[in-house]
Amino acid sequence: MNSLQRLQCLLAGEMADRRMFTMPLSQYSAALTGCSLEEHYNDPAAYARGQTAVRETFAPDILFGPVIVAAIGEAFGSKARYFDKGPPVVSTPAIEAASEWKGLPLPDPDRHPRLSYLREALRRVVAEHGREVPVAVLLVAPIDIPGLVMGLDAWLETLLFDRPAAEAIMQRVTPFAADLANRCFADGAAFVVWTIGFASPGFVTREILQEFSRPVLVDTLARVHGPVVLHHLEFPLVANLDVLSGLPSVAGFVLAQGDNLKRARRLLGADSILLSGPASPWMRRAAAADVEAVCRKTLENRRDDPRFILASCKGDMYIDTPPANIHAFRKSVEEFAGDRR
Repeated sequence: MNSLQRLQCLLAGEMADRRMFTMPLSQYSAALTGCSLEEHYNDPAAYARGQTAVRETFAPDILFGPVIVAAIGEAFGSKARYFDKGPPVVSTPAIEAASEWKGLPLPDPDRHPRLSYLREALRRVVAEHGREVPVAVLLVAPIDIPGLVMGLDAWLETLLFDRPAAEAIMQRVTPFAADLANRCFADGAAFVVWTIGFASPGFVTREILQEFSRPVLVDTLARVHGPVVLHHLEFPLVANLDVLSGLPSVAGFVLAQGDNLKRARRLLGADSILLSGPASPWMRRAAAADVEAVCRKTLENRRDDPRFILASCKGDMYIDTPPANIHAFRKSVEEFAGDRR
């Protein structure tokens, strides 16, 4: 059974030969091919070679397009800082105040170089692997995009003290977010992952979630023509799942290592896909035996849940993570499958 067949079983609510497992190995794939991160994040062919190396080395059940959220900020005019041993980050926002959004042109997903790179890399990975392995792409929900364009502090201040301005910003951003997601589906993405930091209890109040973030997500997701998985980003998300359940186009959630998965399943119902497992920052320093133990504990928690995928959380895998810790994922799902027989 290949990975695409496992996904088909999962969507049907049936158990496959073993559990699916995955983790974003975007920057990590550069290390596997000996490619500099500068080339890796600018050359679609180099990126695609990296994902081929990921499949050959670790055989995850889901591959990823470039995990490079800074590219969204760059597309709006922000400046990014690039590193030798980590993904780029926004260093200088394009604007500083909500009033400056009026004169800010929206990027064209077909023409802007950073978005063209992201989409061409995705297409190449899909072309090589998509017949057997689903390929996902990680993007940014509209509620998180302004943080990449005007800075997190300025966006949060706008949300807290100038709600009409925040709503006006969303009127500009939501069509772009939906359009980019739909173009990625057209490029072959099996599903789109959206970070939803500004729907997280670690970022925003319950009032902002209910009165602002959820309505924006409903409006945008209704325009998206494919399955979306919402990503906790940093903090545990289960406390807000009661508000986030029932969103259009949402196939599932990536939850934090500390999230209560039994509670999540009760809140979301039987049809949502749950993805969770060890956090990537912790995996960077943990022993392989400890990673395997956490994986096994998580799998045991979801023993009778057919719509669960073992996945790392908290973002892209660090480039210096020991390979044995990544191999521990596959070892745990294979041994768990053997235990079930």
